[in-house]
Amino acid sequence: MRQPYNYNHQVHQSQRSAFAALFLVLLPIFFPNLFAPLGRASPSLFSEWNAPKPRHLSLLEVALHWKTPIKRQFDLWSPLPNQGWKPCIDSADTPSLPERSQGYIQVFLDGGLNQQRMGICDAVAVAKILNATLVIPHLEVNPVWQDSSSFTNIFDVDHFINVLQDEVSIVKELPREYSWSSREYYATGIRATRIKTAPIHASADWYLENVLPVMRSYGIAAISPFSHRLAFDKLPVEIQHLRCKVNFEALAFVPRIRLIGETLVNRLRDPSGKLQASGTEVLRERTDDTEKERAGKFVVLHLRFDKTLCRTWLLIQLAILVEAKLRNWP
Repeated sequence: MRQPYNYNHQVHQSQRSAFAALFLVLLPIFFPNLFAPLGRASPSLFSEWNAPKPRHLSLLEVALHWKTPIKRQFDLWSPLPNQGWKPCIDSADTPSLPERSQGYIQVFLDGGLNQQRMGICDAVAVAKILNATLVIPHLEVNPVWQDSSSFTNIFDVDHFINVLQDEVSIVKELPREYSWSSREYYATGIRATRIKTAPIHASADWYLENVLPVMRSYGIAAISPFSHRLAFDKLPVEIQHLRCKVNFEALAFVPRIRLIGETLVNRLRDPSGKLQASGTEVLRERTDDTEKERAGKFVVLHLRFDKTLCRTWLLIQLAILVEAKLRNWP
């Protein structure tokens, strides 16, 4: 007598479970507002259903009908007044290079180009603090862009060494006796010459206490990771001057990159100029020098990469809005 009851009970229980599951699946479709916070908080099935809808059309319409006062336009595009800033690379002290180096120092830099550039400035400063010979920094492969460009692919390495020759000893590669110290060597095990505990914004004293002994013992020290591993404050003035010198004098792009940058700026300033192919179809320059020069106005928007669709979409909306707004400005 109990078997039919148990069977019917199991059937009803299965049906209730199926209806409950179906209800949960269909609930976000009929009541999407209830799941909006969940969709924004974490990527999931709900976030796919609640993808952001285009909202730039109303903003674009407002921008097209918005009239900016002439004075405000003039103030916006006028050069900034002199605020008393002076080049920090102008130092009264004559740079001096110590006669004997304490050893070699290597750094491995990750992140984007901006983070790597800051890391290079910090690496030169650390080499100065430790009286070490700096090996041209190793740029890690960017995990997002998969860019394997090396230091020499981006920056003029000879210019870099020459500008800093009176400040820090720099070599393009290690001598043969230290050729074992490579990225692959440190990736395959724990090595005594690798410093991987450098804190964020470490002080100069930290490097003197923790890195210098390793360099004196083995003749070399490799710091990885190194991004943001040197403090901005409480450093000697000469070290801060050296940082500025690296950033604004020593780090110069290779001619190919400089040419691309100059071409982009020229085309932004005068997009109506006559263009002609110059060696490559990508680079085009104006060839009519008799045409009247015009100081065109333009805005550069840095679209930082982000895997979140919402943020990328908002940046695109902002770019469209700015472009539409600029069309109304003389």
